[in-house]
Amino acid sequence: MNSPHRRIGFAARTAAVLLFISLLSACGHTPVSRTVADAFGKGAPVSDVSLNPNLSYLRVVYQGREALMVLGYSDPHPVGTIDTWYSRDGEMIRLQNGRIQATAGLGLDWRSVSYQSLPSWQSIVEKTNAQFSRVRDEMPGYRFGIRDTVAVYATAPPKDAPLKGIAAADLFWFEETVSGVDPRQRPSARYGVRNGPEGPIVVYGEQCLSLQLCIAWQTWPAVPQ
Repeated sequence: MNSPHRRIGFAARTAAVLLFISLLSACGHTPVSRTVADAFGKGAPVSDVSLNPNLSYLRVVYQGREALMVLGYSDPHPVGTIDTWYSRDGEMIRLQNGRIQATAGLGLDWRSVSYQSLPSWQSIVEKTNAQFSRVRDEMPGYRFGIRDTVAVYATAPPKDAPLKGIAAADLFWFEETVSGVDPRQRPSARYGVRNGPEGPIVVYGEQCLSLQLCIAWQTWPAVPQ
């Protein structure tokens, strides 16, 4: 689990970036703010947004709305780079190997997530099932150190995933369930994986933080340009 010093550093850095985004949004007539607005599409449908080739994007479906998030920074890590994504409205998602590592601004957030005995996607693809532990902090409510035992296994391509620009049948699919938790109380997570030159890559993921709050994300554009 992350140390208190690491948590403080994460919180401070997140607050600074969110403040930066809010200031840019407030300065509606500056060239910089127009660039930021263009990056997020000014509320236009994701498929209509003219993408900036200098930025990396994530398509997100959250509470019935579709939006783009832009990569803020990437942190090298021994088990996989941690990518931090920001929306125009300041929501933040940190992903590591396609899984949530932290969120902010979603109403219910997993502020810090750590994984123990987490298998690589290559080993999961080869075995088709595995098990690992997840420890997370949840806000609001100040719930710290929540431990889950998670099973991940291969599953058939779903018919209800909010994918765009790619067919579910073109990906390998995996589902995660939490031991002792009724899926009707917290639906399972799902991942769509594609084999890339360096091994399996998660191009789609979805996770329910609660029964009422589910979020899906997809690398964007769907087909790398």
